[in-house]
Amino acid sequence: MSAINQSGHSEHPVAKVLLAPAIVAYIAATNSGDSSRAAAIFAPKAQVFDEREYRVGPQDIARWMDDSHRHRRCRLEVVAVQQRPDKVLLDGRICGDFPGSPQSLRQVFRLDEQGLIARLDISR
Repeated sequence: MSAINQSGHSEHPVAKVLLAPAIVAYIAATNSGDSSRAAAIFAPKAQVFDEREYRVGPQDIARWMDDSHRHRRCRLEVVAVQQRPDKVLLDGRICGDFPGSPQSLRQVFRLDEQGLIARLDISR
């Protein structure tokens, strides 16, 4: 299991990876079930694609985060991170109160010029 500490570093024993503050905040919000920070980490027209769902804007994304946590009590464990010029690929394991837990997933983050999450694609 790896974790992301407050400074955005992976505490994985193999490597330390610096992540953008918005991605670190997203992981923390996912694990705590606190969607109140969505406006601070997602761009005004941010898009999230997950489980055939499409969400646009911080308010809609916050509702999606609330629904996900309420129904599944999810916790995201970071397994690997790949930095690319235009995106960050995060491989993780999602654990929670749902059939088939834990499940592997890939999250692809694209940030805007201000460092906010502009797009998040989640696949299993």
